[in-house]
Amino acid sequence: MSIKHRNLKRILHRVKEELGSTIEVARVLNIQSAFATFRGKVDIQIMVHNGHIEYPWIKKHLLKKHEILNAYFAKTCTGITNEVIQAINIPKQNENYKDCIWICWWQGLENAPEVVKRCVESIRIHAGEHKVVIITDRNYLDFVKFPEWIEEKYHKGIITKTHLSDLLRITLLAQYGGVWLDSTFYCSSNLESCFNSGIWSIKRPDYRHVSVACGEFANYSFGCTSEYRKVFAILREYLLDYWKNFDYMIDYLFLDYLIVLARRQNNYVNKAFSEIAPNNKNCDELLKKLDREYDSEEWEKLKDGTGLFKLTWKMEYPVLVNGEKTFYGKLISGELA
Repeated sequence: MSIKHRNLKRILHRVKEELGSTIEVARVLNIQSAFATFRGKVDIQIMVHNGHIEYPWIKKHLLKKHEILNAYFAKTCTGITNEVIQAINIPKQNENYKDCIWICWWQGLENAPEVVKRCVESIRIHAGEHKVVIITDRNYLDFVKFPEWIEEKYHKGIITKTHLSDLLRITLLAQYGGVWLDSTFYCSSNLESCFNSGIWSIKRPDYRHVSVACGEFANYSFGCTSEYRKVFAILREYLLDYWKNFDYMIDYLFLDYLIVLARRQNNYVNKAFSEIAPNNKNCDELLKKLDREYDSEEWEKLKDGTGLFKLTWKMEYPVLVNGEKTFYGKLISGELA
C-alpha cells in the first residue's frame, strides 16, 4: 500500500473514531457538550499545523472540552470503589529491577529509526548506575502479565500498541517502580533527579492545554520509588476498568483523563502528584529547532533547567542547512552533548 493510501486510510479511521466519540458524549451528556468536545479536537489539529500556537480562543475551547470529558468519565468510569483499592496487592520489590529505566520500542531497537536509536543511546549515557531495560513485542510478557481479555482485545486490534503501552508503563511502575521514558526522549544530563521523589513526571504547570494534564504531568514520562508503587497500581485499576467496559477510546489522551479522575477520587494519588516539583521547562523546545542551523549558545539556553527533550520519529529533518549541520544533524552524528 502506498504512503498516500495509508495516510488516507488512517485519516478515514480517525474521522470514524471522532464521530463515534462525539455520538457517545451526546448519549451520556448532551448534544451541546458533544459538539464542544469535537470543536476542541478540531482546535488541536489547528495547533498541530500552526506550530503548536495556543491562541486564547483555542485555550478556552480546550478547557471546555476537558470540563465536559471530566464529567463524562466521572459518569461512565464508576468501577473503582474503596473495596477495589483496598484489595490491591503490591508485590515484593524485585531487586533485579529496582530503580530501572524502562523504554519500549515494540519492534526492537534494531528496527528503530535512527533518531530513536540516538535518543536511547543518550539515555544510556546519562543513566548512571540505573539499568536501562528495553521492552519489545518479544519480551514484554517476561515482565508483566495482563488479563487474558486484555491480550484478546490487543490481538483483535481493539487495543492498539499505543494504548497497550499505556497499560504497560503503568503496570511496570506498579510492579517494579523506576522510571518510564518514551523512546523519543533525548537526554543531555544525569537522570538522577527523576529518582529523588515519591513519584515523578515532567511537570510544567499551565504549559499547554491540549491534554487535561495542562502541564501538571506528562504520560510519556513517569516514575516512582518502591514505596509509591501503589499510586500506579491504583491507576492500573482505572485503565483495566475502562478497557473492561469499552472497546474504543473516547479520546486519544484518555489516560490523562483517567489520571485526573483518580486524583479527584483518591487523596493518596492526588497528594503524590501534587508533590512533583516543576522540571524540564524546555522539554518541547529542541523539537522546534531540529531543522535549524546548530547554534551552541542556543543549545546552552535550551539545557538551562532541562535535561530531557521530547522528540518524534514521525518527521524528517535536514542534516545540513547552508552547508552547516542542523541541530538534527548534530544529534544524529552524536555531537549534541
